This record gives sequence, C-alpha cells and structure tokens, in this order.
Amino acid sequence: QIGYYCSLVEDANENYWDREAARRRHGSIISPPGMLIVWSFPLPWTPGGRPDHSPFLGLEVPLPGKTLINVSTDTTFHGVIRIGDALRFGERVVAVSDEKLTALGVGHFVTTITDVTNQSDDPVATHENVIYRYHPHSTSLPPDRSPAEAPPIGDLPVVTMPVTVGRCVLDAAATRDFFPGHHDREYAQAQGARDLYLNTMFYHGFVDRVVTDWAGPDSRILRRGLRMLMPACAGDVLTTSAAVVAERQESGHAEVDVEVTVYSGKGPVAAAAITAGLG
Repeated sequence: QIGYYCSLVEDANENYWDREAARRRHGSIISPPGMLIVWSFPLPWTPGGRPDHSPFLGLEVPLPGKTLINVSTDTTFHGVIRIGDALRFGERVVAVSDEKLTALGVGHFVTTITDVTNQSDDPVATHENVIYRYHPHSTSLPPDRSPAEAPPIGDLPVVTMPVTVGRCVLDAAATRDFFPGHHDREYAQAQGARDLYLNTMFYHGFVDRVVTDWAGPDSRILRRGLRMLMPACAGDVLTTSAAVVAERQESGHAEVDVEVTVYSGKGPVAAAAITAGLG
C-alpha cells in the first residue's frame, strides 16, 4: 500500500522504499505522513460483508446534503508510523455549521477531529477535517475560467505532474478512497467539476513530497494545514510554488515553515502551510 501511494505522488524518499536506510533512521520502513487517513479506510468488501459505517464520522451526521467535498485539513504529527504498527482512530464531531449558500450549492460544514494512537497508546497524530455536505445548484457545468498567469517562482524546486485518468484511478487504489467523484466522470460533473478529480490524500502526499524532496530524507513533516481551492481534474497539469517563510531552533533542532501552493492551468487548486523538522 505504501508503494502504491508513493507511486501516486512520485515520492522517492528512501524512508518509504529502502529497508536499510529506513531501519537506520526509524527502525523500519515508515508510512508517508500523507497516508495517515488512508489507514482508516475499510476494505469495500470482505467475506463478512460490506462495512457498516463510512470511513468518516462526518458523513454519518444526519444532514440533507446529498454529496460532499473536502474543504480543509490541519494535522499535527507526534510520531512516525512504522510497518507493523496497529493504529487506533478516535474521531469526534466538533462542529456543524448553520446552512450555508456557496458557489457549489446549499449545505453545511462539518468539522471532525481524529486522535490517532499506536499499539503502545503513543500519540501518532491529531487530525482536523472540514467537509461540506451540500445539494448542488444544478447539474450544469460552470463556465471554464480563463487560463491563469504562470505560478510565482518560490525558494523550493518546482514540481510538475500531469493529472490523467490513469492517475485518478491510481489515486483511488492508493488511498482506498472510492468516492465516485474520483472515478465516475458523470458523478463528478454533476457536482460541478469539469472531470474526474484528485482527492485530499493525494494533495497531502504531493505537498509533503515538495518539502521533503528539498529538505532530504532526514527531515520530517511535523504539521500540515491544507486548503482545497478548486478541483484538479483529468487533463490538468499541476505545478507547485513553494517558499520558506520562517526558520527557528526548537529544543536544539532546526525547523522551517514552508508555504506550498499547487496550481493548474485554471489557477490555484490547493494551498498548504507545512512545518518540517530538519533532522
């Protein structure tokens, strides 16, 4: 599963591939931090039947909206996830907004917080997630925006990646997320998207990779805030712009804050604020 995910975002970090290098640093190969929520997704079918519940508690809140999008996430990582770990996810709903009218439709924002621990009850991560449950305005597609200006050049190397139908299929397999907007063109267009689109967990891995490609395999993602701005659809080409906005020493260790924006030809599709430890 780690290999599929790293293939999706083309992350060559040796801690995810090289057993000996990962053993020296962490004791074993580790999971990319972007996979945190992947591990909570159940198999869609087993000999015992299909899952009784959706992967997110926010989907089970009784609300009128018939579809959803992810709006933002904010994750703090307390430790690494190693092969062989057993994770426990404790999720709670902390807020449900009043009915809101947006460009997509009419619905409610639902905020959940998930505390993740391992088999030793050590904290692994705290993850806040906001989804929008809504009724779309209509099934008609919004007009295409004019091509955006070129993304600004940041401090970190630019990463480009085409969004193909094949990558969208790999996205579903690599993240175990079979929400229809990621693989069903008709459903995605009924939501107002131009075509199949990438999911939140893709962006988690993609923006993390931008930072760790630059910082090297001794670095570690400590915190990530991510906002989704518009869908990145099949046919788009993603380009990143990333810059260091702060540097400091914490308990003798160097940390940096990096802002990463992901662009398509239509404009910015996601923006992240990442804190990384440098070794």
